[in-house]
Amino acid sequence: MKRGEQIQYGFKRISPANLLKQDSHPSHPSRLRGDKWVRACLKPQLESCVPEEIAFLFEVARGSMVYGMFFVPLASLAREQCYRVLEAGARSRCIQLGLFEKERSKDKRLEKIFFKELIEALKKAGKISKTDSETWNSMLFLRNRFSHATSQTILSLDSAVEGVAYTSKLLNRLFK
Repeated sequence: MKRGEQIQYGFKRISPANLLKQDSHPSHPSRLRGDKWVRACLKPQLESCVPEEIAFLFEVARGSMVYGMFFVPLASLAREQCYRVLEAGARSRCIQLGLFEKERSKDKRLEKIFFKELIEALKKAGKISKTDSETWNSMLFLRNRFSHATSQTILSLDSAVEGVAYTSKLLNRLFK
């Protein structure tokens, strides 16, 4: 390895020479490389019932995930973004269902309502099943953990791409 191309903080130090070479975290070797990685990232699909603005957020997270092949921390950031996409999805679904209308009529913006409150309202409305209830609570915990991080998390590429798949499944079920 040439000087300047060494591993730093557990991932490659980017240079013009290695920019488009696949990164690999030494602690988390990936089974997915090249085209297999891209196909794994592109496989999860949102159904047409998911609103366009949520699909847009999802596509940005997924696109970042694809390019995480070249810089592993980007895949981790994309996974973290998936938690925020789920929160946006929950907020959008609450708006569609007319939940929190009383709060909105008192000039309380829906953006001020906590993710936990959104999840609870969707459960009460029967839009989050008992089966998915614990998963949504986990997504809330992880969203908070990563949005208020004190250190950088580096996930394996395999773990990161699983988050995109799971996000699409939860959003598809939420908007059905």
